[in-house]
Amino acid sequence: MVTGGGRGIGAAIAERFVAEGARVAILERDPSLGEDTERRLRAAGGDVRSYPCDVADEAAVVEAARRVVEDFGDVDVLVNNAGIGRLGPSMSFPVAHFRQSLDVMVTGVFLCSREFGKAMREGGGGAIVNISSINGLVAFPMRLAYSAAKAAVVSMTKVLATEWPAYGIRVNAVAPGMTETDMFRSAIDEGLIDTDAYLAHTPLRRFASVEEVAEAVLYLACDRSSFLTGQVIVPDGGWTAFGWVPWSGDPEAPAI
Repeated sequence: MVTGGGRGIGAAIAERFVAEGARVAILERDPSLGEDTERRLRAAGGDVRSYPCDVADEAAVVEAARRVVEDFGDVDVLVNNAGIGRLGPSMSFPVAHFRQSLDVMVTGVFLCSREFGKAMREGGGGAIVNISSINGLVAFPMRLAYSAAKAAVVSMTKVLATEWPAYGIRVNAVAPGMTETDMFRSAIDEGLIDTDAYLAHTPLRRFASVEEVAEAVLYLACDRSSFLTGQVIVPDGGWTAFGWVPWSGDPEAPAI
């Protein structure tokens, strides 16, 4: 079960799961995006179904969970990926954008975890992987709502990881760094992201691919990570490890 699976990281996660032989359900607020991903993955031989759903709508999530269980019979993995990006100065940030950010990325994670968690409990357990962000771990200006929501995702991950082991449910998170999605490229085209500044702060000197993030999610979703719960994997190219000083990146440089 992948929320926001119609494009970007969510679509890459769905594709990676299909490649491993998983049957995949996609929740997507934009039905056309979900249907496009479903058609593409079905053409590749995958057993995939998309369901239109706003994860911030309790009734819609309850109904989606009922339909997925009815169609698939069980839920082994939930990936809470759905998210939105609302950026702007905190002093003038619209409260509507703040609430929308929390609705999708906090309330949505809670509702999907609760409803699909019930299905996992009935089926003997499973794994939940929440998509956070480096924005939820370190401070970024102009991203108050997004950062607050992604930090809440980390906190919810840890709470559920301590609360649901008796149900056989593990809960972990992936907090990606800057990742090359269509939305990311559009932001670059609009001049909203200084790629040189980001790359200078990234020891690996590149951005993540959606496939690399999907690999981290797959690891946390499968039995290879059977003793991991309450953890946050950070595929960020070294961003959060680097305290940042101006440096050429030359490992032979005699001084900073």
